[in-house]
Amino acid sequence: MLEVRGLCKSYGGRQVLSPVSFVLPPGQCLGLAGHNGSGKSTLLRLIAQIERADGGSVLFEGRSVLGDRAFLRSRLGYVPQRAELAQDLTVGQQLKLWQSACGLSGPLPGDVLELLGLGPLMKKPIRALSGGMAQRLSIGLGLLSRPDILLMDEATSGLDRDYIPKLLDWLESFVAGGGSLIWCSHNSQELDRLCGAVLTLENGRLI
Repeated sequence: MLEVRGLCKSYGGRQVLSPVSFVLPPGQCLGLAGHNGSGKSTLLRLIAQIERADGGSVLFEGRSVLGDRAFLRSRLGYVPQRAELAQDLTVGQQLKLWQSACGLSGPLPGDVLELLGLGPLMKKPIRALSGGMAQRLSIGLGLLSRPDILLMDEATSGLDRDYIPKLLDWLESFVAGGGSLIWCSHNSQELDRLCGAVLTLENGRLI
């Protein structure tokens, strides 16, 4: 179970996220909704520890995981709103690099490569990827370690249309199998389909 307690963040003295708390049990999807700039992406980045929170805590199975690299690499998968990729690498090199960072070895997971159509792209330089290809790779990195928890920030935005239903079907299976998902989206149909509950943020506050 993932528990978020009072996470908050300010930039330059301006509070962009007031304290947010919630509990996400296994086998559930929690939606995040709100206008651009409402604090959704900030909240996900704090949970994924891409940025440091000003206050609050994140617990998994009752223990704090702030600063726990093993948890972040092996138990949590994060897909940012904009793909954050190493432009000088090929797709295969980026996947292998992240696999190594997660403490994994051996062949890349064939089901993830097939789901996102990454197999034919393995030797393609990242700088030469289209936006849709880059998004598929970004999602692949998030799934690579087969995490217990997925944080996905507008994951279908810019994604090739043919891959959206495949991804949504996969995510439904992931949650049904006991995975925990936080799904941030402006798409009400996706929120209705995937999420058992939806938190709405406005100006950094839960409403």
